[in-house]
Amino acid sequence: MEGLAFLPGVLPGPTMNSPGIEPGLPGPVRVRVARRAAVAGAALLTISLLWQMLSAGAAVFVNPEWWALHIATVHWFDWLTVAIAAAAFLGHMSRGFKVLSGTSVLLIFLQYATAGARVLPALGAVAALHPLTGFLLFWTLTELLRRGIRELRD
Repeated sequence: MEGLAFLPGVLPGPTMNSPGIEPGLPGPVRVRVARRAAVAGAALLTISLLWQMLSAGAAVFVNPEWWALHIATVHWFDWLTVAIAAAAFLGHMSRGFKVLSGTSVLLIFLQYATAGARVLPALGAVAALHPLTGFLLFWTLTELLRRGIRELRD
C-alpha cells in the first residue's frame, strides 16, 4: 500500500513525518536535488555553449588555431544534455522542461552529425547547418534555464 501513496485520489501523499521529507520544504530530498541539478546543468551547459560560440568566432576571425580548442572542449560538456534529461525525470520537472531537455540531446547529436558531414563534399549543405543547430541548441538551453529557474521558485 505504501508504494501507492503518490497516486492521486488513491491514498494520501507523504506527510512531514515520511522518510525523505524535510520539514518546511516540499517533496522528497531526491526530487529537490534532481531539480536543482537539472537547472545547474542547464546553466553550465548554456555557459559552455557561449564558450563554443566564442571559440568558433575566434577561429574564423582571429586565428584558425582556435578550431582545435573548439573541437576539444565540446567533449567536456556534451554529456550534460543526457544528465539534464535524466535529472528532469528524477526531479518530476514539467513536461515542457522534459521535452526541451530531450530536444537538447537531439540537437547535440545533430551538432556531431553536421560537423562530421564536412568531410564529404557531397554533404556540404548538411555541414552548413552546424551553426544553425548550434543556435537552436542555445535557444533551447536558455529556455530550459528560464523554465527551470521558474520551476525552482514555484
